Amino acid sequence: MKVPAAAAHKRHLVADTGHAAHRPPSRPQVSPPVLAMRTPRAPPPRLALLLLLLLLGGAHGLFPEEPPPLSVAPRDYLSHYPVFVGSGPGRLTPAEGAEDLNIQRVLRVNRTLFIGDRDNLYRVELEPPTSTELRYQRKLTWRSNPSDINVCRMKGKQEGECRNFVKVLLLRDESTLFVCGSNAFNPLCANYSIDTLQPLGDNISGMARCPYDPKHANVALFSEGMLFTATVTDFLAIDAVIYRSLGDRPTLRTVKHDSKWFKEPYFVHAVEWGSHIYFFFREIAMEFNYLEKVVVSRVARVCKNDVGGSPRVLEKQWTSFLKARLNCSVPGDSHFYFNVMQAVTGVVSLGGRPIVLAIFSTPSNSIPGSAVCAFDMTQVAAVFEGRFREQKSPESIWTPVPEDQVPRPRPGCCAAPGMQYNASSAFPDEILNFVKTHPLMDEAVPSLGHAPWIVRTLTRHQLTRVAVDVGAGPWGNQTVVFLGSEAGTILKFLVWPNASVLGTSGPSVFLEEFETYRPDRCGRPGGSATGQRLLGLELDVASGGLLAAFPHCVVRVPVARCQQYSGCMKNCIGSQDPYCGWAPDGSCIFLSPGTRATFEQDVSGASTSGLGDCTGKWGNGRPGDPPLGSSCPSQPMSRWGARTSFGRSGGLTPG
Repeated sequence: MKVPAAAAHKRHLVADTGHAAHRPPSRPQVSPPVLAMRTPRAPPPRLALLLLLLLLGGAHGLFPEEPPPLSVAPRDYLSHYPVFVGSGPGRLTPAEGAEDLNIQRVLRVNRTLFIGDRDNLYRVELEPPTSTELRYQRKLTWRSNPSDINVCRMKGKQEGECRNFVKVLLLRDESTLFVCGSNAFNPLCANYSIDTLQPLGDNISGMARCPYDPKHANVALFSEGMLFTATVTDFLAIDAVIYRSLGDRPTLRTVKHDSKWFKEPYFVHAVEWGSHIYFFFREIAMEFNYLEKVVVSRVARVCKNDVGGSPRVLEKQWTSFLKARLNCSVPGDSHFYFNVMQAVTGVVSLGGRPIVLAIFSTPSNSIPGSAVCAFDMTQVAAVFEGRFREQKSPESIWTPVPEDQVPRPRPGCCAAPGMQYNASSAFPDEILNFVKTHPLMDEAVPSLGHAPWIVRTLTRHQLTRVAVDVGAGPWGNQTVVFLGSEAGTILKFLVWPNASVLGTSGPSVFLEEFETYRPDRCGRPGGSATGQRLLGLELDVASGGLLAAFPHCVVRVPVARCQQYSGCMKNCIGSQDPYCGWAPDGSCIFLSPGTRATFEQDVSGASTSGLGDCTGKWGNGRPGDPPLGSSCPSQPMSRWGARTSFGRSGGLTPG
């Protein structure tokens, strides 16, 4: 499938559901291909898309075949999944007349879950993992005061907006939570005891730490006692900023109202790695301004020890801020780009490499699709040591900066004691001016293997959340990626380990599709459809589950439903699920790392033709049900260990 480069980039910015920091133009229709027709009427949008696909498909087979999942979990499994809907100790349901939850943030600290809501913060214990209902043990109510609400209403906001939505929820140290709320468009922050949720000290301003509007995207993290945030600093959400505060070093921010630094950014995630903080976001690309509004995904970084520039240049501003494009594209004669970053994982180790996984989608006026790309943080760092890009005049195109025109020491580097300049404030004005006018790197960060690990196109799922388990299976040596759609459908993939070790785009196996949203508990009849929007997806290894957060609930879902294969060896082995294994008693059991059990497992997808057929009732097991009967042929004991068996006391290894 061949896509012209301009067509791959050209788009109009489209509002994100409930999150966009700026109101973009209305959604355009897909333009039909130009055809010689006598009538001026354009084909309907669906026909236009089909015509576009025919043209693209005839050019080149760009996308690989997308097989269906090996398994689809029955929807009635949902009724067994524990859920939090605001219930407290001893109460099965929220108090009569209580408002629906309006969850904004979820933070897991060991076996405790903190849930940031509208006007409330909940502490929920995740033990025991078999509990059918998640209830809070502590609840903090933090409402906006009447004067803040009145000012908010006077500025034209609706009553429902003039509340205190928890938008920052962080672990500051082992005993303290740092919480910020929108506070009726006058953000505030405070410290609370992690055990009692009692306040510790006075409130502080949330400006540049927390957005004013709960619909605006923001990210925040603590590092070495300093708070790094990416948000907007004003009521109108015009001034986007990466900001450092608290701690021992001076407060710093990005340059204000400079489109070379930011152009309508949407902040997605931030990670700490080495001596830098890396921010992942998407924005309108100034380097493609000749293609109208083109949204691209970026990674930016700042030095943790930056103290700002001189009194003449970049005073109280970052001297180390640089940004680069992230390339998640399907290779071919003309690359097909997935430009809209949706979510990013933390840094994980895959094959000894520090990796982040990110999920991207196509623009809403393009072919619908999502892709998962992996990025090696060492390659990310290497791009920031490469060439800079510049625009010499407002009318000129962006070009690489010749290396002989880059001052020394290299702009954007971290000053440190023992170097020529022991603090960023000592840098010469030439270096500071270069950083101020050249924040963009010329090269894009390549994805690992130069291709997505997973691609899904023309499906009903708009994938927006990602979680990864790099220690799946009884030996902790398998990698499983969970992709969450807007509506809470989870797609589970097994990614072959050699894909990360060799840096190649190795194959992935679509293991399972299952639901996480419980309409019986998470919504009310006739309620808004926005209540089914997946807000967060986090792996909870200790319970063998996923925590799926929605506006009105949090659901804990097992990472595997092995019991549905009980009674039939062929289906258990053929599931290729690293969490599942066939036990001697004829059941398909869950395998956590270090399992003390005897089992058979084969995640490689080898033929199961010798295991007979499943002609009995199978695949309908429920959590807690005994194994179901089947007419699968009995397997001789000599087969045990022929594939992958494990007994911890015997010290066996994968066969």
